[in-house]
Amino acid sequence: MDRRFETLVYTDCRPGEGLGGGAGLQFQARSSDAAVAAQTLVKDRLLYEPPARWMADRRPAGEYPPSFGHLSASGYLATAAGVYLGREANGVREGNQLTHALVTTAPEAYRGLRPAQLYGAGFWTTTPAPGGRSTPVTVSPEDVPYTPARARKFVLARPNGAAMLFALVSALERAGSDGRVLFLGDDVGDIVEWLVAGTLLVPRPRALELGFKIYSNDPARSPAPVVAVHPDFAGPATRVDNQLGYLVFDLTTHRHSPVAVTDSAGRWVRLFLDGDPRDAVDALDVASESGIDDGAAAAALGLAAILHAEPPPEHAEAVVGWLRRGPARLRDAYGADLTDLFAEMPERWSREVLRLLDEVGSDGLLPGKAAEVRIALLIKDIEEAVTGGPVTSEPPAPLPAGEWGPDRDDQALALLLEALRAPGRSGHAIEALLRVAHRYRADVHPAQLGEASTELARYLSRDPRLLRPTEWPHAAETEDLVVAALRARAARGGAEPALVGDMWGDWLLRRRPRLPRELRAAALGAAIREGGDRPGLLRDELSAVLQDPDRYARRVTDLFSQTLARPDEMQLIAENAPPGTPPLDRVFRGVTEPVAGQGPVTTRQLKLCHDLRHRGLIQPDRALEVALAADEILAGAVARLLGDPPDDRVTGLLTNIADAPPRLVRARTSRILAALLDLPVFRSGDKVFDRHPDLLDPYLNELAATLRTSTRAALAVMAFQLEGNRLRDDKTRKAALGKALDHWLTWVPDRSVTQAAQQVTEVLGRKWAEAWDNRVDRLAGRRKRYRITHPFGGGRS
Repeated sequence: MDRRFETLVYTDCRPGEGLGGGAGLQFQARSSDAAVAAQTLVKDRLLYEPPARWMADRRPAGEYPPSFGHLSASGYLATAAGVYLGREANGVREGNQLTHALVTTAPEAYRGLRPAQLYGAGFWTTTPAPGGRSTPVTVSPEDVPYTPARARKFVLARPNGAAMLFALVSALERAGSDGRVLFLGDDVGDIVEWLVAGTLLVPRPRALELGFKIYSNDPARSPAPVVAVHPDFAGPATRVDNQLGYLVFDLTTHRHSPVAVTDSAGRWVRLFLDGDPRDAVDALDVASESGIDDGAAAAALGLAAILHAEPPPEHAEAVVGWLRRGPARLRDAYGADLTDLFAEMPERWSREVLRLLDEVGSDGLLPGKAAEVRIALLIKDIEEAVTGGPVTSEPPAPLPAGEWGPDRDDQALALLLEALRAPGRSGHAIEALLRVAHRYRADVHPAQLGEASTELARYLSRDPRLLRPTEWPHAAETEDLVVAALRARAARGGAEPALVGDMWGDWLLRRRPRLPRELRAAALGAAIREGGDRPGLLRDELSAVLQDPDRYARRVTDLFSQTLARPDEMQLIAENAPPGTPPLDRVFRGVTEPVAGQGPVTTRQLKLCHDLRHRGLIQPDRALEVALAADEILAGAVARLLGDPPDDRVTGLLTNIADAPPRLVRARTSRILAALLDLPVFRSGDKVFDRHPDLLDPYLNELAATLRTSTRAALAVMAFQLEGNRLRDDKTRKAALGKALDHWLTWVPDRSVTQAAQQVTEVLGRKWAEAWDNRVDRLAGRRKRYRITHPFGGGRS
C-alpha cells in the first residue's frame, strides 16, 4: 500500500450486491484486493454495533448515534466511521448499518494526523459503493475539521477541562498496559473532541497504535484500549470509582477516575493550553521522533526546534549532540535554526556543550560562526586548566575552509599567554595550559612564559611522570627547562644527586649525549647503586670509553659518585683502564684507605693497591707508600723463602719477616707459615715469633701436622728447638709438639734422623746434640717395633 488509504464498505446486501454474492450483512465494496487481508480485523473490531434494546424498541434510525473507531493490529492501521440504517435491505428486520473503513500499512498515509482527527471529514460515505468498488482515500490536514486550535478551545470551554486533559493524556500514555480508558457520554462529537485533544498530546506513533471504539455495547468484549459507552448502557465499568481496571472519563458529569499526572503530560498539556497549540503539537512530535531517550531532553529539543526556546543547561548537551546524530529528516528541517540558537552567544554554554557544538562546526553546520564557538571552547578549556579540571591535548577536528584564519591563531595565542603569565600561576596549571595550547595548535614557546617558566620547571622536575612531551608545543625546549632545574638540584650536592638519580635516572640516561656532567653522574651513580646487574652495567659502560683515557676516568667517577666500588669492580676498572688514564683516588678509596691506615688489611687489597700504583691510577700518598713498601719487603722475603734460597740467606729473610708490620704479617699469615715450614735447613724462628706471637699457635698446629707426613730434618729440629726453648715452661703446647716429634722419630728413615742430628749439632751446639741423642735412644725400642710392623718403610701411623 502507498500513502493513500484502501477502503472497505460493510452493509446489508441483496443477493448479488455484496462481495460475498449472497444476501445479508457483508463487505459490499473494497477499493482493491490490497484491502482483503484487513477485512477480518475490520469486521471483528470496527463495525457499527446497533444496541439490541433500541432495535427492540423500534427506535427511529435517525436517533442512533454514529460510530467511530480505529485499530492497529497485524501490521495494519484502520479507521472506520459507521451509521445505523434501520431495516435490512429486504425491508423486514431491524439491524442494517453501514461501516466505511480506511485501511493502510503505511503510517505516512495519515499525513501527520491523529486518527481521531479524521472524524467528520468529507470523504466518509454512508451509502453503498456502486458496482462493489469503493474509492481509495487520500487525506490532507486541510480537509479535517479537528485541529489543535479547535481542541484547545473545546477543552478550555469545558468545566474542569484543563484538569481532565491532564488526566486524559496521562491515561492515554498508559492505556493498554496499565488499564483501559473509557468515555461515558451521549455525544459522539464531544467524545471525539476529547479524543483528539488527548491524542494530539501523545507522540504520533503512540496515537496510531491506540485503538478506540465509539461506541461499544460491551466494553469488556472490545479489544480496544480506548472505548466509549452510551449512558443508556452504563454499568459498573462506567463508574469513575470502578475497580475493573477502567480509567473513566464521565462527560455527563465532567468527572474522571483519579489519574497520576505524568511528567510528559504535565509538560505538553501546559504548553498546549498556555501557548500556541499547533506549536505544542509540533514540538512534541519533534521530541518524540528525535531519538533522544530522556523525555525532558527530548522536550527541550522540540521546544528549541519549534519555539526557538533556549534549552536548559542540563539538556543543552543532549540537544547539541542531536545535531550530529539525530534523524537526518529532522536535522534537515530544524538543524540550521538550532545551530543559530546555540552559536548566537556561545560563551554562555558549558564546556561539554561547546565541545559538541564545536564538532557540529567541524561538520560545516555553523557557517560563519564556527570560529567563535571554538574560541569560546578555548576559553572554557583555559578555565578548566587553571582550576585543576581535566584537560585534553587532543586537537579538535579541523574547521571548514574559511572559518579559521591567522587572526584567530593570534587571538588564541594571546588568550593562552595571558593565562600562562598570570601572577601566582601554579606549575600544575601551567603544564595543563601547555596541553591546551597543543590542543589548539597555539605556538607557545617556553621563552614566552617569563617567570612562569621557572615555576613550570620546578613543578615538572618533581616527578618524571608529570612529563607529557607529546602533548606540549615545543616539547624539547620545555624538557630543557626540566634538565636545567635538575642540574641545579644535583649541583647542590649532599643527598640531591642520589635523589635526582633515583627518580630521573632512566629518563636522564636516554638523553645522555646532551646531559651536563652533574646529571650524567647523578643518573649513572644511581644506576650502579641500585642496579640489579652491576657487573654487566659496569662492563657495558667501560667498554664504551676504552679508547679515551679522560672519558674513561670521567665515566668511572660518575658511576661511583654515589657508592663505593666493590673489590671486584675496582679490579675490573684497573684491568680495563687505558694507558694514560688520570688517577681515580676517590673511586679506589675503598681499598687505599684500609691499606694506608692502621687497621686490618687483606692480601687482595694489598695486591690491588700495588697494581693501582703501578698503573698510575692512584696518586702518591705517604702513608700508602710506606705500607706498600713494607709489604713489598715482606712479600719478597716470603717468596724467596719459598723459592729454596741459599742457606746463608735464610736468616736475613726471616729477619725481614720479623721486622714487617704486624697487620701485614696477619694479612700474609698463610704464606708465611708455608715459608717457615718449607725451610731447607733449620734456622731459629724465635725472632719471628718474638715480634709476631700470633703466628706461634697456627705454626705449631701446622708443624705438628707436617711431622706426620714429611721426612724433612729441618722440621724436626725446629720442633726440638721450640720444645726445649720457647715451650720449655708451656706444658700443654710442649706436650702436643713433643708427641708429634716422638712420632716423627719413630717412623722416618734413619737418614732423616741422622740429618736432623747433624743440624742440631751445627746450629744448636753440643748440649742440644746430647739431648737429641738421648731422645733418639729413648725411642729406639718403639722405632724397632715400628720397623717390624712396617717392613716396607715409614709413613703415617
